[in-house]
Amino acid sequence: MIEAPLNDRACLGDITETIATLVATCDPTIVEVAARFEAPEDLARWIRSLPQRDDLGAPGDGPRVDTCAPPQRLRIAPADPNCVERAALYLGAAEMLDPRPARALTTIEVPGGRHTLPVEDGAPVVLDPAVSRNLARAELWRATRMRNGAAPVGLSPEQAVDWIALLASEPAGCFAGGVDRVRGGHRAMRALLRGDAIDADQVADIAFVLGLAHHEAHHYGATGRCIVGTTAIALDRIDRDVRRNAGPELRVGRYRVRPDLAVLGRIGKVGGRIGYKVGVAALRTKLAALGFSPPIVDALERELNAEGLTLGPLAARPPMPGTLAALTPDALAGRWLADRA
Repeated sequence: MIEAPLNDRACLGDITETIATLVATCDPTIVEVAARFEAPEDLARWIRSLPQRDDLGAPGDGPRVDTCAPPQRLRIAPADPNCVERAALYLGAAEMLDPRPARALTTIEVPGGRHTLPVEDGAPVVLDPAVSRNLARAELWRATRMRNGAAPVGLSPEQAVDWIALLASEPAGCFAGGVDRVRGGHRAMRALLRGDAIDADQVADIAFVLGLAHHEAHHYGATGRCIVGTTAIALDRIDRDVRRNAGPELRVGRYRVRPDLAVLGRIGKVGGRIGYKVGVAALRTKLAALGFSPPIVDALERELNAEGLTLGPLAARPPMPGTLAALTPDALAGRWLADRA
């Protein structure tokens, strides 16, 4: 549905009325353009690919809309449109493809001057290849705040991470695999908000998203930088709380083992009751069952030795099954207890 322009109503109002009339009368040029595409998104990509020819106000370069200041050139579906012509063409052809969204024209400020573009269901449709989506979103947001009296920004945690991911999605296309990393980082941020634990790869993806978003947040001034910064701090605190609540884990090289604390607690009680040697044997056997295989224990012992520490008796490898050492009372009792812990 074509609606009244968001601002600059004298100029954009006449342009909107012209396009609405062309749509209502099924203008052949607009119909022919719309017939090439299946969806407005495809139309937008095509318009974005067209070469730009700026309107320099040259005599005879028209037709023109005189209610604009300065008067704006308005050709319908030219091969080399400027921003006004791109926006007008999209407004008409997209309406023929799908009349359900609310569409309106607006003018924003960008480096180099004023820029006209369509807004669809509140979101800018970027049709000029020289204008970034993040810049267009930021300027539209700024203009909306000015119209609404610059009300304070209120975002839920979920809205904040969604906005940050959206901000990072445009520059992510410049990196190999960047779009997928932003998707992964967005999922990981959402997981943290649910209280789920995340792994090192997910932490790296979150850092990638936050880095890109921080770079792009300057479009939104201090407010944008504040949202990204405070969200990063909040996510870090949540991650620390999740890890703390999840309990201890062992990391050795590429291995990570998170033990069953209930099992280890029972083993500790048993070890304290029946004696040190049998307790060590039971612990060593149960740790192996939990994933602390002898190579992992050896690697951990070497790392601890470099820091002047040791696992003590736990570092000694258990006797091989079938040997005399494996038949000692300590070893037999240890395995029996570990099996029943």
